[in-house]
Amino acid sequence: MKKAIVIGAGFGGMAAAIRLRKKGYRVDLFDRCNNLGGRAQVFNLNGFKHDAGPTLITAPFLFKELFDLHNKNADDYIKLMPIDPWYRFVYQDNTYLDYESSIEKTLENITKHSFEDANNYKKMLEASKRIYDVAFTKLAHEPFHNFSYMLRQIPSLIKFRSDKSVYEFVSKFFKNDKIKRAFSIQPLLVGGNPFTTTCIYSLIHYLERKYGVFFSKGGTGSLVQGLGKLMEEININIELDTTIEKIMVENNKIMSVFDNKGNEHKADLYISNIDPMHL
Repeated sequence: MKKAIVIGAGFGGMAAAIRLRKKGYRVDLFDRCNNLGGRAQVFNLNGFKHDAGPTLITAPFLFKELFDLHNKNADDYIKLMPIDPWYRFVYQDNTYLDYESSIEKTLENITKHSFEDANNYKKMLEASKRIYDVAFTKLAHEPFHNFSYMLRQIPSLIKFRSDKSVYEFVSKFFKNDKIKRAFSIQPLLVGGNPFTTTCIYSLIHYLERKYGVFFSKGGTGSLVQGLGKLMEEININIELDTTIEKIMVENNKIMSVFDNKGNEHKADLYISNIDPMHL
């Protein structure tokens, strides 16, 4: 049985480990934190629980798929609950905008701020679907390590002007500043800047309409715990409080990795879920 090492136990690392196990690998998962989850940590302060990472889910099928791979029922591990309204945007003048699962109610709510922008909402949603059809449906699962493959995507990227920011994208459809700000928040969910992040992230508008917005009962930590339980059951070896400090490379091939305790680890396959800049 081949062996794989996954560095970083965020959602990407955990998902990679679970998929590799399905492919028949023995898997070692390393993380420098004392808990799984990467950025999705939970802090208990003064009797209150605080989720430090992502708090909502817009593609629940991607989580359920991880359990399906191993013939497990996701409902036995996690409880994903639909949210409505999806978001409430509260402004400095004490007005607010509810973004709801019902398009009709959302249009009514936008009309309170701008009748013209309400008329353009569906046009924005159609533009979001066009981005979704390329960036999510065709490209989200594709590896981008092949330069020639990336070149073939340029016509599609040019077609929906991926050089434009999310804020510039919504500004084509909306004039009211409150509406512009409300519908350009997507990059904030991953720590990005709406004024500089590519408008590819605007596909989330259609993604939300297609699948809804969900919350994991018990907070994001419960989602991490559910995946942790699954990994234990399928015999993934989890090494927490362990930092991979060195990656030994010879002839453009990884030969082994060393942790902060001086231990050397070897595998047939290595996957990184480390922040790219740190890697």
